[in-house]
Amino acid sequence: MSKPNDIVTVPVIQGQVLGVNVYRGYARLRDLADMSQADIYDPKTNPTGTQRDLSPKHAKDAYDYVTSKDLGFWPEVFLCTRNSSVIAYESIGTPNNFGILKVDLSKIRAARPKIAISRVDGNHRLHYADGATEGYPPVEKLSSFCLAIGLTMDEEITLFRDINNNQRRMSTSHLDNVEVRLSGEELLKRQAPYLYIAKRLGDDTESPFQGRLYDGGKKAAQSLIPLRTLKTGIEYMFARPTKLTALPDIEAKYKIVRNYFNAVKKWVPEAWVDPKKYLVLRGAGLWGICFLGAEIIDQALGRGQYSVESMVKILKSGRNWDWTSEGAFQGFSGRGGASKIRDLIVAELADESGASIKELYSKIMSDGN
Repeated sequence: MSKPNDIVTVPVIQGQVLGVNVYRGYARLRDLADMSQADIYDPKTNPTGTQRDLSPKHAKDAYDYVTSKDLGFWPEVFLCTRNSSVIAYESIGTPNNFGILKVDLSKIRAARPKIAISRVDGNHRLHYADGATEGYPPVEKLSSFCLAIGLTMDEEITLFRDINNNQRRMSTSHLDNVEVRLSGEELLKRQAPYLYIAKRLGDDTESPFQGRLYDGGKKAAQSLIPLRTLKTGIEYMFARPTKLTALPDIEAKYKIVRNYFNAVKKWVPEAWVDPKKYLVLRGAGLWGICFLGAEIIDQALGRGQYSVESMVKILKSGRNWDWTSEGAFQGFSGRGGASKIRDLIVAELADESGASIKELYSKIMSDGN
């Protein structure tokens, strides 16, 4: 592959993909970035655009990946020719679908701001690859590409829609499980401690979550808790400085977290018998339990205790909550709903003096001084 006088020369195969005429080959990422542009949709300035707005973080992550990996992989970049004068194809014999594609960068630049070759799929991968942005040297590595020819704008937009609609998003729990398998236990403890705790809770025979986590692949039961959901909940539990976060060893942290969830099981045992009818193990309910864990564990450790029984005692010091789907926390969702669940429960808990925060609040407000 050469680039004399702004001509990118690439060996390609000419063919069709589901009725679309294309050239397919391999080129340097810097060249693919140079020859193409993203047609970003804007309802005011570019209402005919096809692409979503760029995420600089996503583009940086893509650049960091391709420049830091000795072994990596990307699906092919999909481009579309809108101005046929900027390319030329020469057959090199039998079979006649093998040939040389020449792309004239000088014509492409002269035509701008009109787009001669658009990016249908791969904008984030190409955004920093040309080296035009300070701090991002051009990427010389080869990547596969597919260049469509002879499409109308409506056809290009249709393909953009179809590509994105047909992609099934990877299960985040499956990705977390892959990370567990690739990292190994010791590395996971250091680099992904919340994932380590969540995964171990699903494997530990002394944990109430043993056998109840979904970590990708075939889902055996709808009542399983996604690994990512529990990992996120563990992150919420450690979100602010407490006596739990101050513990220097992850094994000690794990044991206390496991004790807490065993206490929750004793507090609301029916949720483990029929999880579909209760919110304790689902969505905002589970996250609310995790937020609550930071408070319960902090109280227990503050009293020099960490046993399951000591935490059950604290949980039961407040009111008896209705955790059914139609109960006290019906309609709560997301992190905000989870925080609200935590706040409502904590307000009813009694401290060592036997007074709840709610009772203390009433006393403070009724005090005339």
